[in-house]
Amino acid sequence: MRKIKKDKKFDITVVGGGLTGTLMVSILINSGIVEKNKLCWINTDRKISTDKRVSFINYKNFLKLENNYGINLSNQKFININKIEIHNLDEVTPITLEDKFGHGVIVRNDIFRNNLRIFDNDLTVYKSKVVDTDYNEFHRYLILENGNKVNSSLVLSADGNSSALRQLSNIKFINYDLDHTIISGFLNTKNFHFNTAKQIFLKDSFIGLLPFSKNVTNFVWSLDNRILNEKNNFKYYDEILERLNTFFYKNGIYFDYPSSKNNKLQTYPINIKYVKKPFTKRLALIGDAAHSIHPLAGQGFNLSIEDCFNVMNCLHEAKNIGKDFGEISILTEYEKSTKSRKNFITLVTTILFYIFKKRNNFMNTIINLAFKNIEKTSSKQIFKFLARGY
Repeated sequence: MRKIKKDKKFDITVVGGGLTGTLMVSILINSGIVEKNKLCWINTDRKISTDKRVSFINYKNFLKLENNYGINLSNQKFININKIEIHNLDEVTPITLEDKFGHGVIVRNDIFRNNLRIFDNDLTVYKSKVVDTDYNEFHRYLILENGNKVNSSLVLSADGNSSALRQLSNIKFINYDLDHTIISGFLNTKNFHFNTAKQIFLKDSFIGLLPFSKNVTNFVWSLDNRILNEKNNFKYYDEILERLNTFFYKNGIYFDYPSSKNNKLQTYPINIKYVKKPFTKRLALIGDAAHSIHPLAGQGFNLSIEDCFNVMNCLHEAKNIGKDFGEISILTEYEKSTKSRKNFITLVTTILFYIFKKRNNFMNTIINLAFKNIEKTSSKQIFKFLARGY
């Protein structure tokens, strides 16, 4: 039996030290909704972030972060995206989504996270992982690996796609393997428009391109596992450069190997996790613990940001009417506030994935015909809705 060292009591405990967990803690601190000595953060990784990948934050969420939650990024720290181009094989023209006010911004993950400026005296921090959990009518208990016991009215779990707390609390979810691998990294480029994001649908893969700096792009490549399995010693850079340079030759856009400081790749399998009910007694899931989608639309982090917003709306409502933060009615309201957009984004991204995955010459002709017609009509507003968050 694990020996319990201490029993600490808090109003709110956040579990997870990634982007979502850090953002949730920052918003809670800035809101003043809970006293500092009543806020706890279980974060096993509090080192300075070195994640130089980029994330897309849609316009609606970006404004809320700045205007409602005091999270300001100077102009030097983000790239405004005013055009999104959606490309397909044998296209006549891509679908082009332009917005003079901007669809959103591209920001480096390390800059975003380090800009949140959370200090040790803002709250109580534990660096030990959760190994067990239990609850009663009034509290959720978290048992940590180091023997500490955290006692909280409400726990917000932001511990990622493979959430241990989701499993420990027996929250059910649907998991579906898409049989694709995500590869993320950087490429040097010439003639790539600095304020444009691109999504390219190829025969065996999908590639998202986001500007990183004037001559560098961050790519997110979703590649069919059959292609990976067919080749021994798969050379990622050679393969993606061949695909991109062949596709964009007609546009005069050229891609090349990255410099040594930007040549690290991240690879991981992609699956969809759908959590119908992202809460249980005195515990709510947020971020990737509550939903995992295909990254082709760049909306995964936006859903996580919106989870933080929705949590805060529910906490403010609870405080205004004198309710306990962890009451089931508050958690039910949180689930209702996230449901429609989460379902919409999950459905659209999954449909797009399978439309473009199950392609042949006939399907490609149909897709390009649809692209041509969409470009001429207001139907493409659905893509703007998806991108901007409206």
